Amino acid sequence: MQIRHTKLEIPPDDPFKNDALGRKDLEPPLTQFITQSSGSFVLALDASWGSGKTTFLEMWQVKLQQEGHACLYLNAWQNDFAQEPLIAIIGELTKAIEDFADQSGETGIDLKKQMDKTRQFAQSLLKRLLPVGIKIATHGLLDIKEAAIEKAIADATSSGGEDLIKNYEKGKSEIKEFRKALGDLANQVASLNPSAKVVIIIDELDRCRPTYAIELLERVKHLFDASGVVFILGIDRSQLNHSIRSLYGSEFDATGYLKRFIDLDYRLPEPQAGDYCDYLFKYFGINELMKMKFNRNSGYELDQLKCSLGALMSAAKMSLRVQEQTISRLRIVIQTIPKHERVYGNVLSLLLFLREWNTNIYADTIEGKIDLDQIIPQIEALPRIKEVSRNFINIGMIEAYFLLILGELDMPHLVQPRLEAYRRLDKSVTTTEVEKAQQVLNTYGSWSNDNFVHHVGFRETVKRIAITNNFVSYKY
Repeated sequence: MQIRHTKLEIPPDDPFKNDALGRKDLEPPLTQFITQSSGSFVLALDASWGSGKTTFLEMWQVKLQQEGHACLYLNAWQNDFAQEPLIAIIGELTKAIEDFADQSGETGIDLKKQMDKTRQFAQSLLKRLLPVGIKIATHGLLDIKEAAIEKAIADATSSGGEDLIKNYEKGKSEIKEFRKALGDLANQVASLNPSAKVVIIIDELDRCRPTYAIELLERVKHLFDASGVVFILGIDRSQLNHSIRSLYGSEFDATGYLKRFIDLDYRLPEPQAGDYCDYLFKYFGINELMKMKFNRNSGYELDQLKCSLGALMSAAKMSLRVQEQTISRLRIVIQTIPKHERVYGNVLSLLLFLREWNTNIYADTIEGKIDLDQIIPQIEALPRIKEVSRNFINIGMIEAYFLLILGELDMPHLVQPRLEAYRRLDKSVTTTEVEKAQQVLNTYGSWSNDNFVHHVGFRETVKRIAITNNFVSYKY
């Protein structure tokens, strides 16, 4: 029984095999762009939190390695415990270059030597970058001995009377030496594979401490500007802008500031409506569970659940993480329904969606305080509602289900006037309003028979979802 979504497996021989968002086709042109580029540049892959950005980058890293690039992946958020971002970058770069060299056999020996040289220049720079009076645990990423740190701190402390201009010139010289060593490293990589680049993927930058994120961008810009070195930054630009403004003030031009560091932007497209929901239904075994428990009507109920819930979550642009949580809760609901009882897929989908999308509307709904003049405009304003309305679910259907719920709650005084208003709607109004009215009447009418309205399972569904509130999930 699968309750929580685990980390996606990325097979080394087919990294996009388990791609559930239809993004496999994005990889070839992006890889070709990297392969055929020249010089050095920084590419930002922009996508919101929980949109599958990290998974795409991890898959792409494996593919870039397959294509012969020396490629590393660094989760900046997991490494911002370090005072200096350069430590993590050089540490991961060392591992990537050693792996690349090992695959090249004896011809990779010179490449390892060049990496050692690059590390030495990096260590020299680090001694200058280390803050006075602070000891840094490098966690094995760099071979900087404690004595070296102590000496750097002592030298910095006693240098008050030295020539500051000489120190400044020495610092500039060390940066040039590091860049040259890095450029030579990239040339060595290209000598083993002419189209190969040193590709450094840095993810989750927007989740880091603001000071760490800015320092990392500074290091990328000023230290790693060497031909043959490409940076790919996985970011949520809106969140990163917020981090920058938290340091420099709410009126600061964060977008303009980022342009100093990022040469190109690529916005990761949104998944197609229902794609991820369909994958999650398979992953959590909901398809098989429905067949086992509700044999006779399982196909119809399953289609209701999958289409309605997938469309609603897509319309609201729910993050993939929230979609996972919602489908996990759905799994628990289905497991706790006795065999052969009705699932009431459309109402279950609507309530599960409301629970995650708007807790206030959800609370009002389950308490019978449904104000359609307040609810429907908010649903009409969902960012992708027009897109999903063409194929899956529409505003009229949603409103009809709210009216059916009101009917089940014995509130005909709220239902009948609205239905009558739709029946009397002047055909001269806009086509959209006429279409919506017809959708409401058709959906409502499908549940009516000789003025008797069948209940839609609202009360049972509320109880079933309430049971899931007693399940507590712990993540370690």
